[in-house]
Amino acid sequence: MRKLLIVGIFCMLAVLALPAIAAQPEVPADGIKMTKSGKKEVTFNHSTHKEEACGTCHHPVDGKEDYRPCGTEGCHDITGTKDKSVRSYNQAMHKKKDNQHQSCVSCHEKIAGDDKDKKKELTACAKSKCHP
Repeated sequence: MRKLLIVGIFCMLAVLALPAIAAQPEVPADGIKMTKSGKKEVTFNHSTHKEEACGTCHHPVDGKEDYRPCGTEGCHDITGTKDKSVRSYNQAMHKKKDNQHQSCVSCHEKIAGDDKDKKKELTACAKSKCHP
């Protein structure tokens, strides 16, 4: 009876965990080109950002998780550096202050903290890890 109860609990936990496991997105391969404006190409590697939860960058849309690329039509699909709207691809990557979402630059600044060399390495417009 005791074994049956343990097996039953294990099966119940497995069934409850399946939707959560199935909901995890497939992580794309490294080497994603993230330039929409034709300037300063950035190669994004998911492997170097694996410590972050997917939802840190892929924020919910209409209350649901959304793992589509940032430049998807209707999301951050306005290219160029002059547009300052929420649909601006450039702003999604570079905006330093946003109460709702974190950009690449705001996250890198937080990681660098007061370390000037690390800040230059992670946030500079040229000769940085993003813009070599």
